[in-house]
Amino acid sequence: MGKRPIYSFPRMGYSYVAFKSFFEAMGKDLIVPPPKSQEVLELGVRYSPEDMCFPFKILLGQYIKVLEQGANVLISLGGYGPCRFGYYMALHEEILKDLGYEFDVITIESPASPWSMSLPKFFHMLYDLLGFSSPFKVYNAGRNATYKMLFVEQLERKMYYLIPRELHKGQTEKTFEKALDILDKAGGTNFKKIKEAFIEANSLMDSIPHVENDNLIKIGIVGEIYMVLDHDNNLDIEKKLANMGVDVDRSLWVSSWTLHRILYRKKHRDHMMKLIKPYLGEFIGGDGQESIMNAILYKQKGYDGVIHILPFGCLPEVSAKEILTNVSHDYDIPLLSLSFDEQTGEAGFITRLEAFV
Repeated sequence: MGKRPIYSFPRMGYSYVAFKSFFEAMGKDLIVPPPKSQEVLELGVRYSPEDMCFPFKILLGQYIKVLEQGANVLISLGGYGPCRFGYYMALHEEILKDLGYEFDVITIESPASPWSMSLPKFFHMLYDLLGFSSPFKVYNAGRNATYKMLFVEQLERKMYYLIPRELHKGQTEKTFEKALDILDKAGGTNFKKIKEAFIEANSLMDSIPHVENDNLIKIGIVGEIYMVLDHDNNLDIEKKLANMGVDVDRSLWVSSWTLHRILYRKKHRDHMMKLIKPYLGEFIGGDGQESIMNAILYKQKGYDGVIHILPFGCLPEVSAKEILTNVSHDYDIPLLSLSFDEQTGEAGFITRLEAFV
């Protein structure tokens, strides 16, 4: 490209803290995408094909914003199967270049069989992303980013646990923002400082006055990973439920996705397909089969209800939605399905949550 690369990546929940840490440790320039706003949404909707799913439109709007701010290398995940996610970047690239933007693309895909084809492609992708970097530098950046991700998730879990138990309404959310900022500012190069920042942030969360209560309604959240993880685009469903006095848990986290989809993929998939076999004998792509499995697991763990969230137009989740109706009946667990798109209004959304609770 000739110019110094300035990277950007899709924003999904609080995971940006870890990705930002990795690029800082690698000494690379980075622009963190903005959270969802009306402008981002309008840009994505304006230039997306009408029948594309909601995450596609949000990501396109984010890409336009970061390209306008000076980013020239866009990073995205790839994929395969019935879900259209694997084709997002190819379509995004065509749309953005038709709009006149100049940039490079790095699509990250984990290697899979046949290895003779996927491994060379994987190593080429690593070179595009990392360049000629020392193994120690890459290891240090990866380790620090991984721990930041785990620390962020611990703080987030604690927030959802404390909100329905806090003595002073709103204190937990304000304290979490301070704790997240402390961890974010710890940088990405010094592991000791990252640990010290987490200890400080965690202590802040632990200082919140609350009353222990194990008799709250327990609701599990299943669905498409982007909508489950991204609080901006699911209208902060976990916070809203927690503020209604619910013990809320979500089935997907970046850490669990990494363990189940990459490190222990075969073991996880075998277990999942065995559990959902009475309802589904085929792989339907995306997170559809995960939604079915996790709804069953929530019932086995004693949860009182399950909320299924999906982006409008998501083919795997639409298929799962029909099957989940049978799971709800067979396992006697209440189910609420919520579909999100650019037309979703917060008032009606809250009303449906309140009625379900």
